[in-house]
Amino acid sequence: MNRSKGAALVIVLFIVALAAMLAVEMSANLMVQVQRSSNIQNHQQAKWYAFAAEELAIKALKQTKKDDPDKTHLEQIWAQQGGVPYPVDNGTLSGTITDLQACLNLNALHVKPDPQTDPNNKTNPAHKALLALLENIENLPTDESEEAMADSVFDWLDEDSITYRSGAEEDEYLSRQYPYMTANSYFASTSELRLVKGFNPLVMEKLLPFVCVIPGSELLQINVNTLPAESAILLSSLIDGLSLSGAEAVLSSRPQDGYDDLEAFFEEVNQQGAQNVKAVENLFSINSEYFKLQTQAEFAELRFSMTTLLHATNGTVTILARKFGGVQ
Repeated sequence: MNRSKGAALVIVLFIVALAAMLAVEMSANLMVQVQRSSNIQNHQQAKWYAFAAEELAIKALKQTKKDDPDKTHLEQIWAQQGGVPYPVDNGTLSGTITDLQACLNLNALHVKPDPQTDPNNKTNPAHKALLALLENIENLPTDESEEAMADSVFDWLDEDSITYRSGAEEDEYLSRQYPYMTANSYFASTSELRLVKGFNPLVMEKLLPFVCVIPGSELLQINVNTLPAESAILLSSLIDGLSLSGAEAVLSSRPQDGYDDLEAFFEEVNQQGAQNVKAVENLFSINSEYFKLQTQAEFAELRFSMTTLLHATNGTVTILARKFGGVQ
């Protein structure tokens, strides 16, 4: 009888211990599910904050185009207080708008000259500008020549499979350990440049401040009112006879609210020794249509990043592309 009572007690204690373990496990799972649900809700709230910043940026661009439709400069509302955190309920919101016509549009290299009739590649100023940027990067961290890298961008963009000068086509990429094909189309993002021969992460880090991508557009029209001083190399690479120091002087003498017309800009350029300015007049502008918004939203210690490409024209602002997370 005593032995039966002892066995029953052990069984009861085992059942109680098992029930306790199950209760703890269920409680832990419930806490995980509650936390996961809370994180999803907080992430969604941060996402909606980012969309709110996007709408605010669109309104700022619309107001700018309404107030001053023929001129874009850095004293306008869209360019003010970029990156400054704005307090919102349980978080912060910040955004920066940059001009996509104040950098080299990589898609402008899509126009491929004929090496037979144009061996010096003078018909594509975008190639000249990219080559100048690569040549001015000190100790370029790549085994490829600057010319080969610029030519490889041509081959990445063009529709054929014929290697252009010292560039690289599909046979180069298909022979790699992890093969892939060339796009044979426009760049969708600057990150895509990483796939082109010679453009390793170190080169990308040095080059990205000067280049950008306008989706589906070969436009190369630099806004001289929004071009940053550190990008003076773009001016000197596009205008014959204009040295880097001369380009820096042109940008330093720029009025605070920008040039009112291109004639005033070219007058400054000519004073710095520029030559054959008439041939490149169509490469510059005092107005912009394409912009990039980079948004950071924080809510309940969760961060949400978004990049939006915008097209502002004819009184409307159109969203061309969105990217969630990271930088485009």
